Amino acid sequence: MRLSRRTSAQVSHGLVALFGILVLCQGCAALRATIAAYDVGPNGIATHQQRLREALAHQDFERALEWAEDDRLLRVLNEGASAFYASQYARSVAVLDSAAMLADDRITKSLSAEALALVTNDMARPYVTTRTERLFIAYYAMLACAREDQWEDAAVEARRLSAMLLQFASDRADGERVSHAMMHYIAGAVFERADELDDARVAYRVARALAPELVDSARAYPEAGEGELLVVVERGFVAHRATEAVNVFVGGEQSDRRSGRGPRRHEHEGDVDGDEGYWVSVAFPVFRPSRRSWSGVSLLADDHSLDGSRISSVVDDATIADGQRERTALLARAATRAAAKYVLTKAVKDRKGEVAGQIVNYGTALLERADIRSWHVLPQEITVLRAHLTEGQHHLAVSTGSAALVDAGLVTVKAGRLTVTSVRLWRDTPSTELAVRR
Repeated sequence: MRLSRRTSAQVSHGLVALFGILVLCQGCAALRATIAAYDVGPNGIATHQQRLREALAHQDFERALEWAEDDRLLRVLNEGASAFYASQYARSVAVLDSAAMLADDRITKSLSAEALALVTNDMARPYVTTRTERLFIAYYAMLACAREDQWEDAAVEARRLSAMLLQFASDRADGERVSHAMMHYIAGAVFERADELDDARVAYRVARALAPELVDSARAYPEAGEGELLVVVERGFVAHRATEAVNVFVGGEQSDRRSGRGPRRHEHEGDVDGDEGYWVSVAFPVFRPSRRSWSGVSLLADDHSLDGSRISSVVDDATIADGQRERTALLARAATRAAAKYVLTKAVKDRKGEVAGQIVNYGTALLERADIRSWHVLPQEITVLRAHLTEGQHHLAVSTGSAALVDAGLVTVKAGRLTVTSVRLWRDTPSTELAVRR
């Protein structure tokens, strides 16, 4: 990678100024996010993310609802999910509606943010939701409306969810198939409860087409005096993003391209046509799933096991498909950023000397961190259980194959009607304190 001294200085003039602004602006969000990305916990998860997960798992919803995020979209996404699990359904719907509009607005990229990202990292860019995250905005809003018995509004959210699923059908990855089938099925149940039967039949039919091995097409109707119960069981936390990086030596005729080392001197000295080269760091995100040793999940009502149909989907598979879809654009940005940082380092060395060039080289390497932001509080696995129950109030519990049961609260079933409820098991631990009762 070689440029003339004049060309290098001209091309990088604006980059030098931008880099100086970033260094002086100690409080900027991009720099804070970069520093925070170095603070990681088990399996590479950012400590900031892990603390929010812990707050939710221990039902510290007051803390979760006030969780600070530099990016506005991530802040409202986390607030919307936290409000849902805190049973503040009206607040959840309102916040998620704002999140949906903001997510759509983020399609238009900010040129200033893109320029800043050239000399820092992708965390300087406004966060953009993945396809799976966009689906979960409608998913949470739909279930929140259902919990408020606002079935007309729930059907509106189900229709929005179904429209996005159909939009994504043209390039659906194998890893998304079951998750999309599950969402179609839940939307169908909401349509059914809202008495929009034509939409319900369409949603069920699409779900069966996507996962015929999971979706029961011969479900029996309730007998006299019975109703139907549909329970959405969410488990664990979705796969999180972690940073991976490689360091590549470029420039100079005696380049040592072994990765994983920092800048070092070479015997060969020279200018643009004989420089000693620079180290360029390239960071990229990888998905790391949380520990998943789930046993089978079953439903009990009044201490009696319920037989019925079920659909289980692993959300991790869909999020990894999102990552694979983003890979080309991510690598293109990484390559462009590496070239920009090389030009910047070269220009500083030409203007200020070897020591200044090495300082900038170290600085740009330290600023190179992968964008590990995500809506990381989503569940890792969702199981939909559907069964018949006699009319009346019933006490529900969820079994995960262990000796203890997870209390899922009370539910009222009406004859000839479908009742929809949900429960979140934050960890694979048979303890009632780790379940959300709604």
